[in-house]
Amino acid sequence: MMTSKQEAFAQAVASGMTQSDAYRSAYDVGADTKAETVNEAASRLMSDSNISARVASLKAELAELALWTREQSVTVLKGVIVEGDSKAGDKISAVKVLNDMQGFNAPNKLDVAVTFPRVINVIAGRA
Repeated sequence: MMTSKQEAFAQAVASGMTQSDAYRSAYDVGADTKAETVNEAASRLMSDSNISARVASLKAELAELALWTREQSVTVLKGVIVEGDSKAGDKISAVKVLNDMQGFNAPNKLDVAVTFPRVINVIAGRA
């Protein structure tokens, strides 16, 4: 059985936080607590088999959820492309979105050059 703080720590680690940051968020860590102390405490928690198993379980759940969402999106977009009554523009848009999802498009690079006019302030009576 895990405590509520241990569960909060496990969830924070599973969501992508570092062990030290997860420890700080789950436990009452004073502002003057040394980073080394936090690192050691976080490491001890992760070495607990119950906590490490919970982190692994949570990561697996998150991965499955993310995979389902991506898979579902691809299925819907593929349906738009294959359906005979979809407009050509809809099919092209669906292919573009699929390409973006898969990372097939190179990032756009914009070169911007700005020139400013030279401004000279002249005070009356002085040059």
